[in-house]
Amino acid sequence: NLSAETRSLRVRIEVPNPRGLLKLEMFVNAAIKADLGTRLALPEAALLDSGERKLTFVELREGRIEPREIRVGSLADGYYEILSGVREGERVVTTANFLIDSESRLKAALSGKR
Repeated sequence: NLSAETRSLRVRIEVPNPRGLLKLEMFVNAAIKADLGTRLALPEAALLDSGERKLTFVELREGRIEPREIRVGSLADGYYEILSGVREGERVVTTANFLIDSESRLKAALSGKR
């Protein structure tokens, strides 16, 4: 069973150990690679996580962007699987999201909205 606290589980595997480097009761960190097919994904830097929702900024036309709420799946090698909110072929902002987020917070503060 998967432990919710440690996000770990016990498994039993058989591996060759000709030099005897692996001993009983040793712990290892392992990654299981599986071919999941082709998925739509965005780099971590393209997402803003407010804690309540995840956003990305989609380019509408040159110089115009819109915030888009997205649903993400698993994270692998610095990329989030995109479940909804962005379609293949749409261009998204992948750098300077912290500037966009800071500017939107500043505008909200100046207009009295929080």
